[in-house]
Parts: sequence; C-alpha cells; structure tokens
Amino acid sequence: MNDEINHIWKEHHDQLLDFIRKRTKDPVEAEDILQEVFLKILDKIDSLKDSEKLKSWMYQIARNTIIDHFRLQKKEDKQLHYVTSEGDEPEDNSSMKEAESWIGLYIDGLPENYKEAVVLSELNGLSIGEVAEKLNISYTNARARVHRGRQALKKSLTDCCTFHVDVYGNIIDYHRNAPVCKKC
Repeated sequence: MNDEINHIWKEHHDQLLDFIRKRTKDPVEAEDILQEVFLKILDKIDSLKDSEKLKSWMYQIARNTIIDHFRLQKKEDKQLHYVTSEGDEPEDNSSMKEAESWIGLYIDGLPENYKEAVVLSELNGLSIGEVAEKLNISYTNARARVHRGRQALKKSLTDCCTFHVDVYGNIIDYHRNAPVCKKC
C-alpha cells in the first residue's frame, strides 16, 4: 500500500497542487491543503472501489477539502473581526445574550434528526462531511438535514420574533411578533 500511495503522490502531486493553487491566493495555504488532501487519500484509499476513477475521486476530495478550509477560515475571520471591532472588547449586546439564552429551546423543538445535524454543524462547528460520518449517513443526506434543520429553526424563530442583525449576523435587537410566545 505504501508503494501505491507513493505512486499516487509522484503521479498527481503537481496536478493537484495546480488545481488547489487556482482556487487559493496563498501558495503556502495551497501546500497545506494539498497535505490534507493526501492525508484523506491515505486514510480513505481502501474505500475506492474502482481504481479507474482514482483521479476524479482525488479531485473530489480536493474540492471538498478546499471548501472545508474556506468555511473554517471564514468562521475564524468572523470571530476575530467581532472581537477586534470597536476596540479590544466585544460590545455588550444584551439582545444577543438574551437570544442566546433561549435559542436552545427552539433547537430542542426541532425533529430529532434535524436537531442532531444542526447541533453538530452549527454549535459544534463540524463540517458536513464530519456530520455525515458522526451520524453514519451519506454526505448528501447530512447536507439536507442541516439545511432543513436550519430552515425549520429559522421559521420557528421568525414566527415568534422579528430580528435586527448587523452585517456579521449578530442580533442587535428583536421584537416579539406574538405576545403569547412562551419560548423567548
């Protein structure tokens, strides 16, 4: 198996690196992503059933790894910007804190399969691939569950309240739509 991986590395290293560089701005970042791609290839090579599809399989892994990398980077940038804007301390946002205190009630109200997917994706920060692996379902099914869970959560929240958010998605203020809403 080591010979097979070495052969794959020698045969496809340059092509994959070029593929990744076209999608990233930083050559060092491209090298890091390439290393991650080859680690995934090494880890999952046994799952490849048709060796004639090796190249397309590797490029799919590369695409998914690039997407995961940028999602993580976006999340880190957003957190960093929030903390560093308006001085060194985040602004005291009582509406955001209040909403955070009751959002769990809405998440608990989701159907169990959506709730699991949303918690893993949004609260635990797992990628769709990691959610799929954790729930032992296909990538497509995991993506659909997370999407439907988000949509159901959004509908529940917007049925109850109208939210005003800043450009980063942080809640600035909210108003109850129904005076009898028991969750918020």
